[in-house]
Amino acid sequence: MANKITANGEGRPYQPSWIDRFTNWVERLPIREWVFYVSLAFLLVLCQVLFLWLDDGLRSEGLLPVIVFNGLFTPFLLALVRLLDRQAVTALNSMKPALDMTKPEFDTYQYKLANMPSRAPLIAGLTLLVMVILMERVSTGPIRYAALEQLPSFGIVFHIVDKSSAFLFGVIIYHTVRQLIMVNAISSNYPRVSLFNLGPLQAFSKLTASTAVGLVVGVYGWMLINPDLLADPMSLAFAGLSSILAAAVFVWPLVGTHRRMEMEKTRMLQELDLHLEVAFSEFNQRLCDNDHPTLERLNGIISSLEIQYKKIAAVPTWPWRPETAQFALAAIALPLILTILQVFAEQALGW
Repeated sequence: MANKITANGEGRPYQPSWIDRFTNWVERLPIREWVFYVSLAFLLVLCQVLFLWLDDGLRSEGLLPVIVFNGLFTPFLLALVRLLDRQAVTALNSMKPALDMTKPEFDTYQYKLANMPSRAPLIAGLTLLVMVILMERVSTGPIRYAALEQLPSFGIVFHIVDKSSAFLFGVIIYHTVRQLIMVNAISSNYPRVSLFNLGPLQAFSKLTASTAVGLVVGVYGWMLINPDLLADPMSLAFAGLSSILAAAVFVWPLVGTHRRMEMEKTRMLQELDLHLEVAFSEFNQRLCDNDHPTLERLNGIISSLEIQYKKIAAVPTWPWRPETAQFALAAIALPLILTILQVFAEQALGW
């Protein structure tokens, strides 16, 4: 398989984490990976519905959307880890022609971008799991959760599935912070900038966009199926903070490349300024000498320098394509804005 993200043999900086070993195992299955994750989601939903039926709770109002969300979110997070690892390796390979990096450095980054250390994800997941449990005790829960008290067997299964996704979200947060710190280090220290070959410099923008959108999907999905949470200031603040952090996730790792591109652009424009200064000085001298043949030659040189100046001045220095930025920022901000507007409209119209 292209862009294989596992590494064999000696010389690895550390052993891969349990979640990397799990996703590697899924990759080796004789079925498509998406079939496995979809099947896992179906089984999680079916298991919850089965216990809901055993507790005679199928008539409980509003539980089905939460059951479906819970069943989908855990496989989504597992698949997201795999997707981001693949995109990171693909981006590094695409950026390789523009990197001042030795082969050992490149191989080390390639491994680290796709594999987490063995213990850290477990600690991160448990930390967020504890935080979520504590937050549930101090904040307002969704109204439909009240039905769980009358459904003891289903409630246990529901919370196991629910807390597994909270645990994995902690893993995703650690994975994101760690991976994007490395992306920032690569983009800050290794690129050879050419303003006429932007493709390699834009390679990591797809990764940061996917990471940003992936982080807010769960938050927006949860708010969508529980609109009553928007009445809770803590939940609303969390959703807003998530949007801000997602935008930072998209932009911050690429700041290093942006600075290098700005420096190269400034250098090239200053160099052209010097050439223009010399050309204008000689042009004025020849004008005084009434040297028309030389004036025509200098006029062509000045026109050429002006064309170069305009061309370079128009080169963007943020390392992403416009459509990538539009996709990321729209996916981050638009759902939250529409949800808040919907709540305001409902309150204003008394729906």
